[in-house]
Amino acid sequence: MANYNKSLVTPSVLLRMGAWRAPIFMVDRIVDFTPGEKGSITVIKHVTFNEPYIPGHFPDNPVMPGVLIAEIFGQASEYFSLLCDYCQRHERETATPLKKFDEVARSLANAEGVERVMAERHRIIGFLASQDVKYRHVVNPGDTIEVHSKLAFADPNGFHHYEVEARVGRHIACAGRIVNFRIDRSIAEAKGIQIN
Repeated sequence: MANYNKSLVTPSVLLRMGAWRAPIFMVDRIVDFTPGEKGSITVIKHVTFNEPYIPGHFPDNPVMPGVLIAEIFGQASEYFSLLCDYCQRHERETATPLKKFDEVARSLANAEGVERVMAERHRIIGFLASQDVKYRHVVNPGDTIEVHSKLAFADPNGFHHYEVEARVGRHIACAGRIVNFRIDRSIAEAKGIQIN
């Protein structure tokens, strides 16, 4: 189980790094991150009665919709790839590799690091392309979802395949594989690909 008191970045930087806004911003904190091909990310999402979908899903039996767990998978996986891109850029520009959670956290705690990660955020565009997940356990208000994602492989066409798992305590709520499409904005423009 991850240390929920850790945070890779402050809430304001997390929000700036993400391509999402309320009510679909689904990551409360990045609690673990290891860069590289064999790396991974762990994020948490606290589910509360204040979530806008809870009153209607369902009125007498509040349950988090499975599609929103899949959205957490997509967001966590994109944060993983963004942070890996950031680590590579940091090493190119400073000749200093970032290999551990605390090193990445320190590098993102200053204006230069935030500027560097935002440059990577603006360079890449993409979307959640597909998913193959199985749901095993319900998630209710009051639960904290711990989502783990690791890159399985990336193909030459820009599709990144991630192995993902969502847990509530010891219970696996959902697990499987998702695919995010990611492409450099300049390449997309050259090919006439438009993603809004």
